Amino acid sequence: MELTFLGTSAGIPTRDRNVSALALRPRQSAGWLLFDCGEATQHQVMRSSLSLYRLEKIFITHLHGDHVYGLFGLLASRGMLMAEAPLEIYGPAGLSTLLEKVMDASQLHLPFEIELHEVSGGERLTFPGYRIETVPLSHSIECYGYVYIEDPLPGRFDPERARALGIPEGPLYGRLQRGETVTLPDGRRVESSDILGPPRPGKRVVIGGDNDRPELFAPYGAVDLMIHEATYTQRDFDHLPRKFKHSTARQLGIAARDMGVRSLIATHISPRYDSEERLRELLDELHAHYHGPVTIAHDFLTVTL
Repeated sequence: MELTFLGTSAGIPTRDRNVSALALRPRQSAGWLLFDCGEATQHQVMRSSLSLYRLEKIFITHLHGDHVYGLFGLLASRGMLMAEAPLEIYGPAGLSTLLEKVMDASQLHLPFEIELHEVSGGERLTFPGYRIETVPLSHSIECYGYVYIEDPLPGRFDPERARALGIPEGPLYGRLQRGETVTLPDGRRVESSDILGPPRPGKRVVIGGDNDRPELFAPYGAVDLMIHEATYTQRDFDHLPRKFKHSTARQLGIAARDMGVRSLIATHISPRYDSEERLRELLDELHAHYHGPVTIAHDFLTVTL
């Protein structure tokens, strides 16, 4: 799968960062998914290799503006492209009313159908090749995280075993790799299980919304990648006159360590971290508690798993 960060700032855009949006292209898929849609996300899409025409699903974590205000323009632009494939949208209660009110007031008429689903936490949404589970989070407004879980992958192909069985190289190899049973020129039938190793678990990715308790993802354990906010350092947060329900780098590092997360990407960065020096403070705090691979996300960062 491929992930592209379209917006990584918290609250408001900066000169270098737009607000929250993350694209995920599933393995062997031409389509893609969008997680959150802060204002100007459609502009970010145009600056990437992504096409709105191929956008299949949108998942909104919560209804704060920096996570949802870009939705209406993005839908309008997809409509202007004359996309006709239905678009599935998932999000918290109130999303349907918000969308209906804006579309009605602005007379937004789209050439495609919107299939809107309001989630309440604990759903297991199953699609071809993967599923997405919804996790209730701790924020100042109803908010959900999404855990992307690939279906198990076929076992690895053993070419030596194939040659020992007298299977000719070519299309039969591909069919066996896809899990099919094949018939050889001499009439023998070969099962894919004769050639493939044991099935391999698919990748698991945590995609957190705004959340001051990253440990809420603990039931998913050692995920391959955790993408979660680290809006402040602990020192800065402790000196804020008003406490917002966001995670600090310290909180995220401890949770990722305790979960056994294999790699970590911090996003939703406060605009106060506006230099390499200040970003280093976040990174150092994460490294102090979590010793796996860590990245501070930036706009257009692309990661392949």
